[in-house]
Amino acid sequence: MAKKEQQDSGLSFPVTAMLVLAVLGAVVSGASFEIIKYWPLPISVDPYFGFAGGAVWGAVVGAVSGLALGFLTDERHFGDS
Repeated sequence: MAKKEQQDSGLSFPVTAMLVLAVLGAVVSGASFEIIKYWPLPISVDPYFGFAGGAVWGAVVGAVSGLALGFLTDERHFGDS
């Protein structure tokens, strides 16, 4: 019996991983920049970025990490041809 070809529908695994990790990275990084303003409250520490700046950094790092991890763990690249 011949193998059925799988149809691609939706986003690929690397792109999905990139989007998920970008969103998670943005939320976690942005929230951490906000939390640092109030706790543990050393007077000498004043974060340079607020929530938006931290979210941008988190999204960029999360997107790059997610894309790399998505390509490295996608089973489509390891199949026998």
